[in-house]
Amino acid sequence: MPTRARRRRAAPESPALRQLGQRLREARTAAGLSQGQLGAPYYTRAHVSAIELGKIRPAMKSLEHMAAKLGKPASYFMEDRQLEEKRGERAVAIARAHQLTAEGRAAEAVEILLPLLEQEQTRLERAAVLRALGRAYWEAGLGAKSATVLQEALDIYAANGNVELIARTRAQLGMALHLMLSYAEAAEHFSEALRAMARGELRDPVLKVHVLHNLGLTFYQRNQFSLALEHFERAESDGADIGDPKWLASLFAAIGMSFEQLKDYDAALAYLGKSEALFESIRNKSRVAEIRFHRGRGLLAIGHRAKGMATLSEAERLAREAGNPILETRIGMVIALAQMESGEHTAGLAGLRRVRSRADVLGDPALRAATRIIFARSLKTTAPEQAQQIVGEAEQGLREALNILEDTPGPELGEAYAELSDVLSRRGLAAEALGYSRRAFELSRR
Repeated sequence: MPTRARRRRAAPESPALRQLGQRLREARTAAGLSQGQLGAPYYTRAHVSAIELGKIRPAMKSLEHMAAKLGKPASYFMEDRQLEEKRGERAVAIARAHQLTAEGRAAEAVEILLPLLEQEQTRLERAAVLRALGRAYWEAGLGAKSATVLQEALDIYAANGNVELIARTRAQLGMALHLMLSYAEAAEHFSEALRAMARGELRDPVLKVHVLHNLGLTFYQRNQFSLALEHFERAESDGADIGDPKWLASLFAAIGMSFEQLKDYDAALAYLGKSEALFESIRNKSRVAEIRFHRGRGLLAIGHRAKGMATLSEAERLAREAGNPILETRIGMVIALAQMESGEHTAGLAGLRRVRSRADVLGDPALRAATRIIFARSLKTTAPEQAQQIVGEAEQGLREALNILEDTPGPELGEAYAELSDVLSRRGLAAEALGYSRRAFELSRR
């Protein structure tokens, strides 16, 4: 039995249909297509004309066919023009925020992005704003805020099933959690992002090497230096063709510092040297000072005391010139300890007290704890008579360090327990010393 052609009845005229037709006509004209070309091969010129005149409501299938030819989503022709204009303005604002963040002006980027969250928009559009805001918060050092908005973005993409954006957002969220010192959780997100790339859900070689680098940092922070080095070296191999001197300098520094922790000082000095040269080429004085600091420590470790002390002094000067007082204080701490170890007890002890006071003024918790741990460690290189005079000062400092570190279990807390155990043994408090020794051991096994 022959089939009868289905004819679309005219729809009642409405502003929405007229707007849809007008937008279709404008897009077709801009694309240089005739009505017949736009409809072909499935729809006639008359059908396209009727839509443009607002006389019929197109089926979604026909609208998607024409929208694809015009390089636009079908939703473009159905939405209110004012909403489309808002979307365009929002895209410009997000691009501007990305630029400001890249220029180191993250606070200004946050001011642009926050009002965008109050606008009427789709969930996916909101997620794009959240990702930009998460990056700006991270660059501003606000890890908790960054993690909060990125988790919301991740939930939106998960509900939508967009596997590529899920992986990209996980990579960002890992960085925010790393900033919060939540290294295990950060590693989980980095690993998931890498697994998505292995499955082919995301193809981005540059992002991959950055994620490998960042995952390595989470292992480094948990004292898993061999695993850290493995990921850093994978990043180096996969990123050999990436011409980003800042990233390469950071990666070489991480490799060098891992070798330093593994006591392969020759390899450490080689990579730290390459890192320092790259940071010098981009005129990043603060990072040059940091790398020179590690090179100085490596030179001391292999017995080149004069060269090591000269390198540390130069690093301290660079840190001061770069306006990095925390790094300057850390370097001063290592110089003072090296003086103690070489028998310059008077100068070393004065230096340790000086950096401890400076750390208190700066108010950085990790630095305050570190200066107290190092002061106690200096007892091991001090003559017995002099050590007995400062053991009480060392004990007090270590108890202060424990108060600072008690909410952040990690290697620094373990060091504080171990040093306090040693100090208490010196004072004849064997039972209490044993208790702190056990705590240090338990932390080392985690």
